[in-house]
Amino acid sequence: MAIKKINNQWKIDFRIGSKRYRHTAKTKLECIQFRDKCIADKDKEAPEKDNRTLRELIDIWYEARGVELADNERTLKNLIRFCEAMGNPIAKEVTARDWHRYKQKKREAGIGDKTLNNMLGYINAVYNFLSRNAIIGYPNPFQPVDKIRIHEKELVFLSNEEIQLLFEDIRKNCKSRHVMMITKICLSTGARWGEIESRKDHHFKNNQVYLTYTKSKKNRIIPLDESLFLEVKQHIREKGEFTNCQESFRRALLRSGVRTVRGQASHVLRHTFASHFMMNGGNIRVLQSILGHADIKMTMKYAKFSKEHLNDAVRLNPLSKMDTSWTLKKKIEVLEN
Repeated sequence: MAIKKINNQWKIDFRIGSKRYRHTAKTKLECIQFRDKCIADKDKEAPEKDNRTLRELIDIWYEARGVELADNERTLKNLIRFCEAMGNPIAKEVTARDWHRYKQKKREAGIGDKTLNNMLGYINAVYNFLSRNAIIGYPNPFQPVDKIRIHEKELVFLSNEEIQLLFEDIRKNCKSRHVMMITKICLSTGARWGEIESRKDHHFKNNQVYLTYTKSKKNRIIPLDESLFLEVKQHIREKGEFTNCQESFRRALLRSGVRTVRGQASHVLRHTFASHFMMNGGNIRVLQSILGHADIKMTMKYAKFSKEHLNDAVRLNPLSKMDTSWTLKKKIEVLEN
């Protein structure tokens, strides 16, 4: 199948079985929609004869939807690996049992449950999209499959003392001139390292940092303390705009000796901001907006750090209304004797 732009028009040329289809439109999207309609119409005529392979469906999904994802290339590679591991079967003939065989094989090879859950999410997205858009005439075979229940990762954040240890190491040992400045901004805003590292001088204005091209694809504006804002502007004037220095930060984190969780590295700064925000009386909804989480469930993991969190455990436990002063008196008597 080919979609090409010729003289300000888009042309598509593809086959379904032995029949060839051609179409010209003003936009690429119209060509894709034409193709999807042709495929859907063909499926309605004889749904039992849909012999397209899983790889063919992945390609159709990718052109229509997958290419729009922020991590589209990585997602496509993962889907292709999955397809190859399954033997590129006829997509209509795949069953939930095929997934469980795949899962068992990958677990024996040492693949983690989180990775397997991600893969299940990817392949579900393919089938669900094609089904919703009538590109296939049968339900998603993986719909009944439940994701593997996994233990929640420990959420580590830095204490004030650990932040000082980190700063000290950065000052003494980091050769990159930008590590300290980016670290300060991340701790002050909860932004991801990459979101700050990519900022230019014009993104800092009016005592705010403007975040664009974020993971959620939504722009965010986060205020900065005036003194930090002036420090950032001076830093950029004297030392230039930020460059890639995440690896330098990771080494500083290891040297400082503060406790971290494998795989977090610079993300510990984001956790630190959010945890301190809640411990200092912040609102969970405001935190959601600052972090740019689309779903409040992602932010709720920080609710436990609120001073008010689970206070009822103290107020409503069985001993809360009992007079236990006699036990204190006994302890005092023992100590005095």
